[in-house]
Amino acid sequence: MLKSLLWFLLLANAGLFALQRGYLDPFLPDQPDPRRLQQQLAPERMRLLSLEAASAPLVIVEPATAPVVSVAPVTLACVELGDFSEAEAGRFETGFVSLALGGSSTRRRLAGEATSHVVFIPSQGDKEGAERKSAELRRLGVADFYVLQAPGKRQFGISLGVFRTRAAADVRLSELETRGVRSARVGPFGSAEHRIAIQLRALDQAGVTAAVQLAATVAKVGQRECAAR
Repeated sequence: MLKSLLWFLLLANAGLFALQRGYLDPFLPDQPDPRRLQQQLAPERMRLLSLEAASAPLVIVEPATAPVVSVAPVTLACVELGDFSEAEAGRFETGFVSLALGGSSTRRRLAGEATSHVVFIPSQGDKEGAERKSAELRRLGVADFYVLQAPGKRQFGISLGVFRTRAAADVRLSELETRGVRSARVGPFGSAEHRIAIQLRALDQAGVTAAVQLAATVAKVGQRECAAR
């Protein structure tokens, strides 16, 4: 009995020695540490590499930068509001200043239209000059005219007819040219009520809206683009 126990202890020590030295590893199944498996971080992201892939140089991928977003420039407009009377234009301009719309500016433009049209020869400077031009017209067979006497830039000029429409005035001018009258021209005769159009420059869309709303509180006027000059 004692001899058997001795042999058992001897074999047990020999087996423990062989296990510690790893002599028995080829005969034992793989048994990973379960606690170590539980402590793994993101195991689903792990993958096995071949020898060629593992020996390839490491490529560092830079993080993607945010795309550059271009901002469209603000379009500045020139609009014309009208037509105002003199008093209405003054009230609008005063209110426009109070809007404080940055670098915007205003510019007035006369918007009255002629009520009729005159065919005339410009001023001859004095009465004697007008008489000489009158004699020339008579020699060309023109009898329907008169010398302008009212003070102004047309004084001592010669009127060859006043017409309600520009078309009728142009017909008269063509008739005179066929007779040899070369210095005649068409111009306005009298004017409608003095009206004013106001041009507003360097406005963004918000500024245009604010200006139109202000104009509506002053008068019933229209809105249009500034004419190209």
